[in-house]
Amino acid sequence: MIRTPLRPLARILEARARGDNPDAIERENLAARHEAMYDRDRGRAESRLFVLGLCFFAAFSTISIRMGVLAGTAPAEPTVSAAGVEIATQRAEILDRQGRILATNLETSALYAQPPMIVDPARAATELARIFPDLNAAALMEDFTGKRKFLWVRKVLSPEQQQAVHDIGEPGLLFGAREMRLYPNGALAAHVLGGASFGREGVSAAEVIGTAGIEKMFDDRLRDPARAAEPLQLSIDLTIQATMEQVLDTGMKLMNAKGAAGVLMDVHTGEVVAIASLPDFDPNERPAPPTKGNPSDSPLFNRAVQGVYELGSTFKIFTVAQAMELGLVNPRA
Repeated sequence: MIRTPLRPLARILEARARGDNPDAIERENLAARHEAMYDRDRGRAESRLFVLGLCFFAAFSTISIRMGVLAGTAPAEPTVSAAGVEIATQRAEILDRQGRILATNLETSALYAQPPMIVDPARAATELARIFPDLNAAALMEDFTGKRKFLWVRKVLSPEQQQAVHDIGEPGLLFGAREMRLYPNGALAAHVLGGASFGREGVSAAEVIGTAGIEKMFDDRLRDPARAAEPLQLSIDLTIQATMEQVLDTGMKLMNAKGAAGVLMDVHTGEVVAIASLPDFDPNERPAPPTKGNPSDSPLFNRAVQGVYELGSTFKIFTVAQAMELGLVNPRA
């Protein structure tokens, strides 16, 4: 960089010849030099501020786009299922021989939490424990203030429970769509149907799988998306089933029996029209399998197919059949 001298000799001589003060020339050149330095430094500062502004703009744009994506989509639990595997939620209905519904599906919601988004963990834990008495407020508080980023709170909600949670107004408590299995007849034909539960789960869907009975035996058929609209029809007659269970219950109470069982079949086709075992259970709230004691004491025990009994008079069938085969008796005589 070439600097202009503050006191150029030629101008000094000219100023002296005119009788002017040579110091004014130095002050003028010094002011010009300072102004040039100021302009140069200002240009550098403006360039740096421009680059810094671009960086801030890019950063805030990225954050805004990310927040928009998160706000517009439901977050998925990272450990629910393998990446890229779609959860099949459809499950065919089960009907009796007359076309009456034995098992169907009901749309409901699940409740999950994202602790980093919870504003008031203490209040959220207290309110949830009030809505769901089986939950522990202290345990929820520990989960909400810990390092977890996702946790299930409730897998199935009633409409009243969902509204109560919604009224808490906590942004970290979120709902996920669910389709649960519903048995509209309660305990009727419970051992036949068995029951179902959730398999692989995500925040927006859950897989319903059979755990016992018809639900488990025909699980692949019921879960087949291609046959989801095609109900599985059984040979069971709901009316006869209800009558049999009522008769067995009356006899069980009359005889003060531990349990009762019955099977009614069509003599011409061999179809099972009714099959019952008491005590029974409600498959909508299927109890947990027993871990100790006699399994036959559990209502899950199906006395009609799992019980072991003496043949008694049923053995007479074989005696008569052998006599007829040997020609010792003639049924037409």
